[in-house]
Amino acid sequence: MKNKLVLVLKKIVYYYFNVFDYRGKKAIEDALDITKQEVKIFPDSKYTMGIIKEKWHLHKNYIRACNELEISYVIIDFFSKDWLLQLKSKPIDILIARPSVQYLPWKDMFDNRLKLLNDSYTLKIFPNYNELWLWESKLRTLDWLKVSKLPHPTSYIFYDFKELKNFASTCAYPIVYKASSGSGASGVKILKNPAQLKRVANKIFKNGIRSYRKHKLDKEHGFVILQDFLSDVKEWRIVRIGDYYFGYEKIKEGQFHSGSQNFGYGMPPVKCLDLVRSVTSMYDFKYVNIDVFITKEGAYLINEIQPYFGQKDDRELLQIDGEPGRLSYSETTQKWGFEKGEFCRNNLCNLRILELIKTLAN
Repeated sequence: MKNKLVLVLKKIVYYYFNVFDYRGKKAIEDALDITKQEVKIFPDSKYTMGIIKEKWHLHKNYIRACNELEISYVIIDFFSKDWLLQLKSKPIDILIARPSVQYLPWKDMFDNRLKLLNDSYTLKIFPNYNELWLWESKLRTLDWLKVSKLPHPTSYIFYDFKELKNFASTCAYPIVYKASSGSGASGVKILKNPAQLKRVANKIFKNGIRSYRKHKLDKEHGFVILQDFLSDVKEWRIVRIGDYYFGYEKIKEGQFHSGSQNFGYGMPPVKCLDLVRSVTSMYDFKYVNIDVFITKEGAYLINEIQPYFGQKDDRELLQIDGEPGRLSYSETTQKWGFEKGEFCRNNLCNLRILELIKTLAN
């Protein structure tokens, strides 16, 4: 009860007061001791990483990782009018991107500039452009899953208000509304009847709607995403970083799995691991997490795909019999193997860079 009250108060404060700018300022202040040094060269480093500056300085984990691994780096400011000149004038071997997705104009800028670089330059972008393009866009992800014929919950995207109104009169309830962007179930609503769906649709098509974490001008309008309601599902988050895998169960609290901060550990279901390995290998998505629903009927459905996600205090993401570690798949034995150890430093950025260097060396 206490947690629910805190969340309600948090939503009110975030939505009606200018907390967005304060959150950004606080994040920058907390990271500045790390991010203030924008160039560091290590004499024995074979490579120089170009790290794109994130608006709220969330690129700090890549800087920490480079410092700990003694890998040279320089910072590229995509928010500068001289971003391309910076890129051309600094000798880098790869461009590391952790896009700013908190505000749609920032995300659009990253999407546009990374697309241009991906198409016009030989410089390698990490993670790859397609992994980044899907991030924080359920519109893109759902269409991509459908076109790719991959298993996912039955979903509907409406751009036509009349078509949506007709659907509202005939569809099964409850049904789930999802904002295109937003994490931790912040843009998710379970609608129980036609009146609730029509009320949401009217608001979106007339004035737009935003979740409580978003900038006050950052409204979604002109489309509605709906998804069939699945009862009694389990959800596992499987993370792939290069050749290694992690996984944990997102335990439901109230109506949602996302944002609950309740996690279950143990050996992930092999079918989840096999699904993620198959999809990520087929589409070259080697640095993503995939959230997988397991229905009571035994179906395995992809819910989300993300290159970055929340990971508080460098939490170890895989624990089997109380031991942290990571999994890898042997093509020889065709079995999953567990390696004990702690591998999640700096929000997995150490491991990301080490796996990235393996690809550069090859």
